[in-house]
Amino acid sequence: MLNSASDLFSYIQKSELTKNLDGTLEYCHSEWIHHRTAIENFALTVKSTAQMLQSFGTDLAETELPNDIQSTQELLTAHTEKQNHLKEKLRLAMKEGKTLLMCIKEPTTQSLNYTLNFDEEENVRTAERLLIQLDETENAFDQFWSKHHLKLEQCLQLRHFEQDFREVKATLDVLMESQMSLTDIGDSVLRVEQLLREVSLQEERAQESLEKAQSLASHGDQLIQSDHYAVDSIRPKCNELRRICDNFSNEVKKRQGTLSKSLEVHTCLDKVA
Repeated sequence: MLNSASDLFSYIQKSELTKNLDGTLEYCHSEWIHHRTAIENFALTVKSTAQMLQSFGTDLAETELPNDIQSTQELLTAHTEKQNHLKEKLRLAMKEGKTLLMCIKEPTTQSLNYTLNFDEEENVRTAERLLIQLDETENAFDQFWSKHHLKLEQCLQLRHFEQDFREVKATLDVLMESQMSLTDIGDSVLRVEQLLREVSLQEERAQESLEKAQSLASHGDQLIQSDHYAVDSIRPKCNELRRICDNFSNEVKKRQGTLSKSLEVHTCLDKVA
């Protein structure tokens, strides 16, 4: 049996006993409860935040890419807003953990001689572990989001490229069809000269469409060089645009060559006559 608190000193060091037992250990039960409650709440925050990020990540992974510009833009906007919302929750959770850690360590900042007791050290380790866990969760989420966001942006680029391709190709097809329909070689010098002027005028009018096609093909090349995920879809369209442009230019040259020969013939006939 122990007759007094001092008898404890034979078995336990003063530094391990609280002041009410004549020891030197700083201990406040209400503070201990406050810290433990705060740590448990923070642990729940970390867990719920990780679950929200995991759920959002699953939604992103299962998302099908839209086939039109508007739907893609709306999806990009919606996902970005959700990501910003979750990043704010992460920021607040990190702030909560850092504030908790500062509160636990506060006595050491007020007194250089203060030494954290066992429970306080355990609380510090727990808070630091949870902060590390939260940081790792955020880093993993950031990496996943970066890849997903890039894919959505590339999808939007692709949808714009596809729409521009359809519009430009439709214009080129009309030009090509119009050029191919011209078979009149003229029956006089005046008529041939008129036909040559019409060819030159048509070529001049087609320049804007041809430049758009070449510019779009160059844009497609840039998408390919940027490691776009839809390279196999973009490259054939770039080749198609260039092929049509080359065919149109060749048909114009062919038409001009035919009319030039016709002009020579009619000029010679006029001289003979």
